[in-house]
Order: sequence, then structure tokens, then C-alpha cells
Amino acid sequence: MRRISLAWVILLALVWAVLAAPRFDAWGAGLLAVVCAAALHTGLGGRRGGLISPLGFAAFVPFFLDQSVRGGVDVARRAFTPSLPLEPGFLDYTLRLPEGPARVFFVNCISLLPGTFSADLAGGRVRVHLLAEPQEGPRRLARLEGRVAALFGVPLGGEEAQEARDG
Repeated sequence: MRRISLAWVILLALVWAVLAAPRFDAWGAGLLAVVCAAALHTGLGGRRGGLISPLGFAAFVPFFLDQSVRGGVDVARRAFTPSLPLEPGFLDYTLRLPEGPARVFFVNCISLLPGTFSADLAGGRVRVHLLAEPQEGPRRLARLEGRVAALFGVPLGGEEAQEARDG
């Protein structure tokens, strides 16, 4: 049986301290939440340490913020401007990230791109719903996948690995 990592308990407690700020009465629930989260992390096969690259994190945050704002603005524009083109459809994208946290993070981040939503994950492919511009979908997904690979410090596999690093 795996033991709960003290480092994860401390990290999660620090996150709770930031969220709870000066409210000491919140630590009753916070302590329970921290222990449960650390136990879940361990029970679900979480890795210890070295999961995220600090340089990759520094590069990913501005990218994430930029794409989140662009995604929100794009969808809002399309909702309030009926003349803008909509070409809803699906795209099957072959994943190049190795199985594990980086791949899960990537699939969950797909929805931050303008007009995209990850609809299904099966094996090494993710099905993505697109609102418009289906020809741009693979390029944007490859760019996001490259950013996630850098964030987690993992290599991309597949033929398009170099193209995603260059884009």
C-alpha cells in the first residue's frame, strides 16, 4: 500500500492557506480536504515531485491566459453576431503526449482554445468539437500539445513532433 506523501500534504495545505487567507475557522474543513486530496492523489497513482517544469510553467501561464480570453471573446462574438460564420463539426486528433498527467491536462485544456471542446477520449485519440475554422483545429491543438509537453517536461511522439515544437 502506498503512503501519502508529506510533500503533497504540505503543498495542498499551502494552497488551502492561500484560499482561506485569514480565516482560521476554515481549517476544520480545510484539514479534511487536504488529507482527502493527498490520499486521492496517492490512490490514483500520482507521481511525487518533478511533475511540472518551472520554465514550462512560466511559459504556459501567459499562453493559458491569452487563449482563455481569446476563447471567451470569440464565442461571445459569435453568439452576438449572427453574421459570423459557424461551421460546427468534430475533429479526431491523434495524441502525441505519453499517457499520464500531461495527456489528461492537455485534454482538459482543449476547451480553452477558441471554439473548441474535448468531447471524447479513446485510446490515443481525442474527439474535439469545433465551432468554426476546422482547418485551423489541428494546428491549434498541436501548438497546445507542445506547450503542455514543455510544461510537464515530456517528449512528444509521432511524426508531427518537430512541427509542433516549431509552431
